[in-house]
Amino acid sequence: MIGPPERAAGEQIALLRSVGYAAFGRHERDLDVLDVVFDSLVDAPDSGDVRRLRFAGYGITLDVDVHGQTDLTVELRVSPSGPVMVESRGADDGPTAARLVSFLLHWPGSTQRPVRTAWIML
Repeated sequence: MIGPPERAAGEQIALLRSVGYAAFGRHERDLDVLDVVFDSLVDAPDSGDVRRLRFAGYGITLDVDVHGQTDLTVELRVSPSGPVMVESRGADDGPTAARLVSFLLHWPGSTQRPVRTAWIML
């Protein structure tokens, strides 16, 4: 049974996703957007201290492990593997700006189209 905290987290994720898609549509038409397909806060709330996220789409998967609650350590794994550059971008205003993030992936010297993850609150 889904309780109020899980429902609130799910609503927050849906809101951030819709805001992120709207922002991408206005500013970054040359990017594809990877959607959140797994978030341990919602999909496995009793999974421990590490928050696990999975973004997927367009034949690409990005797994993100977030350690800590105040001092965050973030581990990323991209599939398929190979030379890839990853940039993180955060929102620039509001009290939660430092925790709102999206990752940009691009492959130097490749014809692979760049992708960005949906915005997520870490």
